Amino acid sequence: MSNLKAPDVWTDRGTVTVWIVGAGGNGGEVVDALAQFSLALKALGGPKLEVTIIDDAKVREVNLVRQRFWAGDVGAFKSITLANRYNLLLGMRWQGVPGRLEDVAEELSPAPDILITAVDLASTRRWVGSHRWRCSARSPMIWLDLGNNARNGQAILGSFGGEGHPTVLDHYPEIEGMADDTTKSCSTAEAIAAQDCLVNRAVATAGMSLIWELLRHGSTRKNGIVIDLASGQQIPIAFPAQPIMEASP
Repeated sequence: MSNLKAPDVWTDRGTVTVWIVGAGGNGGEVVDALAQFSLALKALGGPKLEVTIIDDAKVREVNLVRQRFWAGDVGAFKSITLANRYNLLLGMRWQGVPGRLEDVAEELSPAPDILITAVDLASTRRWVGSHRWRCSARSPMIWLDLGNNARNGQAILGSFGGEGHPTVLDHYPEIEGMADDTTKSCSTAEAIAAQDCLVNRAVATAGMSLIWELLRHGSTRKNGIVIDLASGQQIPIAFPAQPIMEASP
């Protein structure tokens, strides 16, 4: 059984750069987990997390039930709101970028050590798959993708550069032909019908547990985790026996 190892450069450099794409239901939970990780790593003498939150959306009233926003946040950019909140509360120096990944990635380059896509858009996943920035065998990019429906979802952890590991595009090849669903809920009832209250937290927690294994223990054997709140099942996906060997772009 293969596994995914944290690159040596993370320890050598003493920092790990993380981009979170999407600051909504899944993304807000990811930001909160990273804040916890940051404090834990500081206490353990681990690497410092340098976090950038990317999202072009503004907070709407319908977001207040299922996302990490308060009434006073309505009308503000989600990315900037979350970055400012953790910077003020915990003394971080995280960055909030109000834009789409496809539009701001070149300005923010080089590639992050960890990219977390928490926006359920097939076009963004395809863009990540075709734009691998400057990944290398020495410094690959770890890609965690989170996706969910009303009461189920999945977290897929892969990588680009050197020994590649299967990504969400490998597990779900149908993404190549999928159209984006950009429909927004008009009411709280619609929002909860589309995505139940705890599904984002469950999927994000599963996915971030894989990131924590990399940061704390240096590797993980899990290529992903599938969550089903209706049945209560949580099913791990193991890496294949052999990694995907790929050339750097």
